[in-house]
Amino acid sequence: MDNTPAFPELSTSHRALYDRVPCGLVCIDVELRVVHINRTLIEWLGLDARSFKEGRPTQATDFLSLVGLTDAHSRAMLGSFLAVLSRGGLGAPLELDIAGPNDQVFRAEVGTEPVLDAEGRFLCASAVVLDATARSQAEQHVAQLRRDLEQRVARRTNQLVAANKDIDVFSHSVSHDLRAPLRHISSFVSLAQERLGANGDSQLLQYQASIAKASKRMGLMIEGLLEYARMGRVQLARQQVPLSPLVHGVVRHLQAEHPARSIEWVIDDDLPQVRGDAILLAEVLRNLLDNAVSFTRTRTPARIEVGQWTDSTGERVVFVRDNGVGFDLEHAPNLFALFQRQHHSMDYEGIGTGLALTQRIVERHGGRIWCESASGAGCTFAISLPGQVIDPESEFGRLPV
Repeated sequence: MDNTPAFPELSTSHRALYDRVPCGLVCIDVELRVVHINRTLIEWLGLDARSFKEGRPTQATDFLSLVGLTDAHSRAMLGSFLAVLSRGGLGAPLELDIAGPNDQVFRAEVGTEPVLDAEGRFLCASAVVLDATARSQAEQHVAQLRRDLEQRVARRTNQLVAANKDIDVFSHSVSHDLRAPLRHISSFVSLAQERLGANGDSQLLQYQASIAKASKRMGLMIEGLLEYARMGRVQLARQQVPLSPLVHGVVRHLQAEHPARSIEWVIDDDLPQVRGDAILLAEVLRNLLDNAVSFTRTRTPARIEVGQWTDSTGERVVFVRDNGVGFDLEHAPNLFALFQRQHHSMDYEGIGTGLALTQRIVERHGGRIWCESASGAGCTFAISLPGQVIDPESEFGRLPV
């Protein structure tokens, strides 16, 4: 006696549609027998169409044997899945590797729904079979790319760690091996000056003064180099930082350092609040405002403004503007490079590390800095800082200098 569930009869037009939809359709009973199958799936599996009459197998046909899955695990998995459906449960889509024609294997995604009779009793499972081979291959390719990327990141991280070790060795060498002989030069120059006295050979005294000045400048350059290296590795103490109070604090310090200067300070009290390291951001403002104080000393009156504007993208930009001597940007391609100066050291003090450190701090905060200037027409430095800081160290370790 044939216990195969009855499959509803389809009209000719419906049968043609059923057979030619671009996906496999099959009905399977609780004993894993094929009740009905459409032509699309028959062709995908490379089956003999003569073994089916109007989609029904001419003899009892086991579904798993049909698709080449004869192992006990596959039978137990599909059997338990159908048992859940027969009890009214729902199952997630299955993914099976099915044998096709010419020994090809394709990845099939099988979604099922229970078919019930008029009294609500389970007849069979109606399954939609999609060819997920291309998607599966794409997922495997993406997974391989992800593994390759992780390996590259791991290698790069190891390189960065090694680079940081080299930086530590370099910093130690600079701190001890270079500064020690420099201190000796300075000390012996001082002793020679004392030995000669004020009435010594004027030419020789001039030579010694030049050596002393050069050694002092070299000492400052070494300190600047060490600070620049340190700034690339220091951890950011992140917090919400209101910029207006920070600017006022820096200005008070500068006013105390230059009590004789008459400077008109114009400070926007509604500067944005950013997330970052308050101490490092104060150093940025200190460097920019100290430059403004230095380069406006020939101006009467001197005017230094700290304000903001909103650019075309809606980003708030903080600027420091002065009416100082300025410089020609065409002749300043390395404005933010270490030890680069736009004016002669005899005219304006400094060793050329301030803007390099400033740029490094701003970039550590995920921001950018640029300058607008013209010779004799003052200078404007603009800074944009994001509200949220993304520190590369959080993902990839410390970055090298």
